Amino acid sequence: MLSVLKKYSLYIGNFLFAFLILSAILFIGGFAPFGNKSLAIMDASIQYLDFFAYWKDVLLGQNSATFTFSNLLGSGNWSQITYYLLSPFNLLVVFFSKENLNTFFNLVVVLKLSVAAMTSTIFLNVRTKYSLKKWLLTLLALSYALMQYNIAQSSNIMWLDGVYLLPLSLLGVYLVTQQRSRGLYLLALSIGFGLIVNWYVGAINCLFSFGWLILEICLAENITLKKTGWSILSYAWAMIIGIMISAVTFLPTVSSMGQQSRSGLDWSLMTNTFRGNILSVIPSYTLGATSSPTNVSLFCGSLVLLGAVSLFFSSGFKTKEKLVLGIFLIISLLMYYWQPLFMLFSLLKDATSYWYRYSYVGSMFLVFMASLFFEKWSNEPQNNIVPLLKATVSIAGISLVAWYFLPKVSEIRWVQSGIFLGMIVFILCLVSASHLQRYKKYVVVSLCLLVGSELSYNTYLLIMNMFSEVKVYQNYVKQQDRQITALKKYDAGYYRISQTKVKGEEDNINITANYNEAYGFNYWSIASYISSPSGTQLKLLSDLGYRTEGDRISIVNTSILPTDSFLGVKYILSPYPIKGLEKITLQKANEKDVYKNPYALPLGFIVHDIAERSNGLNVFDYENEVCTQAAAIPTKIFKPLAYEKVATKGGMRYKFKIPIGNYSVYGSLPWKWSVDGTKLDLNGKMQQVYSTWLSPSVFYVPTTDEDSGYIELQTNDQNAFNELQLYLLDLDQLAKVTNELKEQSVDVKLNVENGKANFTVDNKQNKRYLQTTIPYESGWVVKLNGKEIMPKLLDNTLMALPLEKGKNNITMEYHVVHLKLGALLTLVGIILLSGTWYLTKKYNRGRK
Repeated sequence: MLSVLKKYSLYIGNFLFAFLILSAILFIGGFAPFGNKSLAIMDASIQYLDFFAYWKDVLLGQNSATFTFSNLLGSGNWSQITYYLLSPFNLLVVFFSKENLNTFFNLVVVLKLSVAAMTSTIFLNVRTKYSLKKWLLTLLALSYALMQYNIAQSSNIMWLDGVYLLPLSLLGVYLVTQQRSRGLYLLALSIGFGLIVNWYVGAINCLFSFGWLILEICLAENITLKKTGWSILSYAWAMIIGIMISAVTFLPTVSSMGQQSRSGLDWSLMTNTFRGNILSVIPSYTLGATSSPTNVSLFCGSLVLLGAVSLFFSSGFKTKEKLVLGIFLIISLLMYYWQPLFMLFSLLKDATSYWYRYSYVGSMFLVFMASLFFEKWSNEPQNNIVPLLKATVSIAGISLVAWYFLPKVSEIRWVQSGIFLGMIVFILCLVSASHLQRYKKYVVVSLCLLVGSELSYNTYLLIMNMFSEVKVYQNYVKQQDRQITALKKYDAGYYRISQTKVKGEEDNINITANYNEAYGFNYWSIASYISSPSGTQLKLLSDLGYRTEGDRISIVNTSILPTDSFLGVKYILSPYPIKGLEKITLQKANEKDVYKNPYALPLGFIVHDIAERSNGLNVFDYENEVCTQAAAIPTKIFKPLAYEKVATKGGMRYKFKIPIGNYSVYGSLPWKWSVDGTKLDLNGKMQQVYSTWLSPSVFYVPTTDEDSGYIELQTNDQNAFNELQLYLLDLDQLAKVTNELKEQSVDVKLNVENGKANFTVDNKQNKRYLQTTIPYESGWVVKLNGKEIMPKLLDNTLMALPLEKGKNNITMEYHVVHLKLGALLTLVGIILLSGTWYLTKKYNRGRK
């Protein structure tokens, strides 16, 4: 054991060094577990913490990895697992309570970046043939671990697996070009494992590895056509095996994504255009800089920049090497500025947020170039002062050009970045000074402290502008978990839960992107926010009033009672009452009471017919059609409500009178284009942001015992809106329809769990259906009395099963499509890799 630790002490030491530096930065910045801040911001706060809470439940056997009713109306969850949750570090989540997931999140970020320091050390050490000085190796590895990408994208924690795996893949490519068999194994395993833990960055690493193969072939000495061909064949074989090893997760993921709302590739974006001025890479390579749609930040420290530029002024490199590296540098920059390459490395998707998700590969190339220069510089530092000085002058000159021609941005820290660069150049010159060699170790220590300070300072600048508050999250989770637990004890049946307000929602705004609490608190809902949801479910929910946003979110921030009732939403958590709902005596949590929906239908009920298509009807008329078909009698649960329009200073007021009866009011103001700043005043009882990102289409209008009310549209552009759709919901009629459906379904017995459902129906009439609110996907196997059938679908989504007269035993079971085939291919890949290892070993023994 001690011999192993000694052998790998450099790699382990750099892991620990990075871990200590990152931990110290979090401690100074007041991040959990040391303080009240968390790196989980934006999508991490909105989505990932709930996913980690779900993953904890999965690992403890309390939820399903393959199918869960926590995802929209219930959906296969394999593509979410393989995108967000398969990192081995996520196994640590079982040791953290849900309220302490921010601490877990911060810890995993630190661990992944520390591993990146270790793997980059391995790559640089082997690639420089073990001749790079250990202190320089450590500084360059730390530069890779603390580069801008890793900190700025730390909230997208699943992408960091690609960062620590990239150096191993590139090392595998290098060894392959050196005709060393272990390169094939390393490449196959790193690519295969990368595609397993996160297929997205795994695919990016695959793409970049091919470019790296070309680079290494061009840089190789004494290269021949035979060696080139052998390298290409070995690389291709390794990639095939690696992809096969990943097939157990990758193949089912690709299959499931074909059914999802964002599965298409947008080829129209593949245009021969530039995204911005390539000079913008200069100011973006400064302290605290971030990427934007038109510029990329590849910052990984002044030492790396200096080394990468000095290489072109060093006499230690041949003209061919400089030319090859220069061309590759230009291509690596075009990856961010030329639209075709941008789209290619964005995997042919319009990546419109978290800009340049693959920019870590560009930083890795800069670190690599710096390592090549410093490997030669460290062996003869006395002869390498001139390249450093020329590089410094060049950097300063290009920076002046960029400063002059680019728009002035006050946030760019030119002076601070220049000071660090100047000090590093100065100390490197001291290291090179022959008459100061007796003090060299002190100078080297000073350089290490300076480089570490610059990288740490940049990290601090970034994280202090990107944090969320832990206590707010903890308080919310504690209360919400208690409320959901109490509700499940109160009612142990099969039902869905919806909410009108969630964590992170501001008052008087009534919009949110937090739609994953069903994941986090393990209940069944009608909402979620994931990258690639079911397109058919989104359309169904949109047809029933819950608008789709961005092809990935159903805006569920109120209760559309008929929709909720039909979909089995039995309880609504809301800070305000909604007419028709009954408040129950469970403890309030996060200002929300629990309301029971007395009209809620079971998850399976008998109907006479099915409204298969919405046929262009508006939400309210389609609701009437669904009920009419189900009950087999003309039904008008929604009735148009007359109104009077009165122009106001800021828009339009719609005044209405409510007839005598048991009614509530719903409306919709369809818009032709979004208008920022638009609001609705709903009868003076509620404010609703409208016609913008995350705003609903259908809204509930709170009313009082008075017979009149109003809706006021406050907007800067009334031309953006079509005519108001205003409807009365007849609660008596809704009760009549739902009671009738419940009564004719008394003989339906059901047992539903994630991925499985059993219904027993004693059907006394012909031509009736069991309407379930379980969405159909290709993974479902549905059997009626032992015979597999294809269900009829309501709005191409919800399964309805034709019943035979008499006893009907219906079983449904969900299987991940191509999971078995993927597992078989993974096994074949492992066998092929093992066989290649055995034959290579046998061949090498024979040669000896």
